[in-house]
Amino acid sequence: MNPTFSPYAELGVRPDVTLQELKQAYRQAVLRYHPDSAVGAANSLKFHAVTEAYKELRAIVDQSPREKGSEHLHPTSRKKNQLLDGEHLIDHKTLELDVLALQQLLCESDNSHVRKVAAIALFLKKEASLTRELLTIAKQPAMPSIRKAILSAMHIGPRKKVVPILLSVACECDLEIAVIAIQQLEKIDASLRGKILFKLRMAHLSLWERTKRVFDPDLLLITQYSQLGDQLCQRGLLSQEQLQIALVLQKKFPLLLGQILRQLNYVQPHELRSVLGSPSQS
Repeated sequence: MNPTFSPYAELGVRPDVTLQELKQAYRQAVLRYHPDSAVGAANSLKFHAVTEAYKELRAIVDQSPREKGSEHLHPTSRKKNQLLDGEHLIDHKTLELDVLALQQLLCESDNSHVRKVAAIALFLKKEASLTRELLTIAKQPAMPSIRKAILSAMHIGPRKKVVPILLSVACECDLEIAVIAIQQLEKIDASLRGKILFKLRMAHLSLWERTKRVFDPDLLLITQYSQLGDQLCQRGLLSQEQLQIALVLQKKFPLLLGQILRQLNYVQPHELRSVLGSPSQS
């Protein structure tokens, strides 16, 4: 840690900052510095610094007697704020936009981050007709940029409706789209990996193989040897199910296994380098 690093200075807050003030300061910093932001000047180094500052101060503020007391007094409100302030940083001002304004952002913005935020906000509106419209677009290959934004927000949608669509989309012939669908399914429930794997295997079998599987279930097994995958599994960096999903995708998309794993966000670059640089991989 840089000895001159001050989380309070990074976010421009006082030592007695409240939780809501801290969240607001972080939202403003994200909008200003996020690499994909359409507001202000993107700065990945500054974005990383304010994120680290937020994590450090959030841990301090959460332990303060004042915030612990507010959690007991308003548990429902606190849970809602955590949902909205999570990975996608949806604030109340965004949610207060009407449907027409959010649809305009989704359809007309040139910024992928803005489109994704708009799609999440639309799902959070929980309007039945609106949800149907979003899910209809998610099924269709037309309007790819809008479709990607909607797919990236579908873990917010109603599980019974979004899971079948995402399982179908995961089998598409576009790697980026397939990966988005798989990641959304895993966000909904990691136990869905079994269904993902079955759908992928069936989609990539020939008609003859799909017919024969009734008599030979072993056809559904991927037997391709992967030294890299085995090393990652042995080190606890990858589960066998994740490896199998990556191997099925590799059969469809002729890329290096490491590239597939990185697309899926199953392993980080430094983890791949540590395995590839080991003596057994040379």
